[in-house]
Amino acid sequence: MKILAIDTATDILGVALTEDTDLMVECRLNLKRAHAEKLLVTVDKILNEAQIKLKELTAIAVSIGPGSFTGLRIGLAVVKGLAFAANLPVVAVPTLDALVLQARGYPFQICPLIKAQADEAYFAFYHFERQKLIRDSDYQLVDIKFFKELITQKNLILNVNVRSLYHFIAEDRTGLIEFAPPEMCKISGYTVAQIALQKLAANEVENIDLLEPFYLKNFKAKKKIGL
Repeated sequence: MKILAIDTATDILGVALTEDTDLMVECRLNLKRAHAEKLLVTVDKILNEAQIKLKELTAIAVSIGPGSFTGLRIGLAVVKGLAFAANLPVVAVPTLDALVLQARGYPFQICPLIKAQADEAYFAFYHFERQKLIRDSDYQLVDIKFFKELITQKNLILNVNVRSLYHFIAEDRTGLIEFAPPEMCKISGYTVAQIALQKLAANEVENIDLLEPFYLKNFKAKKKIGL
């Protein structure tokens, strides 16, 4: 099965093309306005590199959130357009699931954190059991100053842009918190595709007419100052 996977939920624009469990081509961009200006160009480039036409794909996978409101809307709009044009099924992958997959093999609990607005973050707790990903909690939103109180066992934290986190847990002496290296905290289109492959095999596809981003919280527009 050939899957085109797209992630626009964070600052990273991730696009990957896979065949079954093998990665064929992947691109990750960390540039301003990359989601709006580079997504379609990147998709076209990847398909051309692999010499595959859009209609030859098995499905398109999209990281559905939680994450950046604007990024999620852009990503899903593009995915819907591509899927409609080529009559392809769409697989929605929770963003936190795709992120935590990059810590596969860690022997204790894992907690990916993605910045929301202000000092809030999206998170969930996970662990791996014989290489199988198990989610231990609901997807949640937390005020980061209370986050440390939720840690009751050893955890690897995958921190995506939650800069205030280090201030609030700087004096942690429990030994329960370990931070993943920065390269592990950048979502990959490949991990989105890996989860999508499992969902596709179970026929867990979406009705693209009804599919919406998983925001987890209500959108609040930022007030513009000066104009």
